[in-house]
Amino acid sequence: MTEFSKPKRIILNFSLSFYIFIFSFLIFTVRVAEAARLYFEPQEQVIGEKDEFSAVLNIDAEEPVNAISLAIFVSEELTPIDTNDGSSIINLWLEKPHFDEASRLLTFSGIIPGGFKGEGAPLLIVKLKAEKEIGIGVLSFNKEKTKIYLNTPYGIEDELELEEMRLPIIKGKENIIIESQDNEPPETFKPEITRDPMLFENKWSLVFTTQDKISGMAGYFVHETTRKIDETRIDTNKWIKVESPYILKDQGLKSWIYIKAIDKAGNERIEILLPKYPLRWYERYEIWVIIILGVAFIFYIMKKVLRKRHSQTKT
Repeated sequence: MTEFSKPKRIILNFSLSFYIFIFSFLIFTVRVAEAARLYFEPQEQVIGEKDEFSAVLNIDAEEPVNAISLAIFVSEELTPIDTNDGSSIINLWLEKPHFDEASRLLTFSGIIPGGFKGEGAPLLIVKLKAEKEIGIGVLSFNKEKTKIYLNTPYGIEDELELEEMRLPIIKGKENIIIESQDNEPPETFKPEITRDPMLFENKWSLVFTTQDKISGMAGYFVHETTRKIDETRIDTNKWIKVESPYILKDQGLKSWIYIKAIDKAGNERIEILLPKYPLRWYERYEIWVIIILGVAFIFYIMKKVLRKRHSQTKT
């Protein structure tokens, strides 16, 4: 066995320790750099107990990510009032934001087609209200249910850096009222009719989605009819509130389909799908009504003429 002198052993040990340190440092920094960061930006650093306030949930992603599933714990000092996804980078929602009172978890999930890489991108705006006159309001992440996936076909989870929000609640403090005027309808969208043997017993269903970048989406409504009508004249009671995908009532695809998207400011956009298999003329009940009424009218006139001739003959 080769023996080293004491100075050489010292130099060797130092070199080995140095390389181990550099290697460990590089591994640590690379892991931190690649981790996606989730954090909140509240409108104020101190809040009052009377008025609503907002907090924006942002993401920094060093590597492209495309699928997000989040669970946010809301402390008892706060109550979620509403959410706004109008400015969110999530374009396809798998689960809309939902707050469960029992678990105190605000959950949602969605997909970013094409992925996202960058800093300071909004995922959701949460509107809240303090429930106590004094205390600390906390928004934090449930680590087990919070997952972000890299933009790959292999379902690889990204590492996460999660930052909770802690806001002091001060009695008598008035929150800044942020008002945003929304006079624009939701963005245009293209509904599609589809079916899958694995879903809904292979029935025809309607798939649709759109966004509103200011106030966010409030909901969707559908109306099916075999007659073309002016969409502005559809009776309010005939609109059915739906979610995508929606199983069509007319499985024969003979109806005009009207899809109305409404944002949280009440603005509307209506898209129309033409019937794939329009009714033939003899299938329309109104045609038969006209024919029957026409025949009845002709029969009435003929009967009247015959009575008149009969009366003239007698005289």
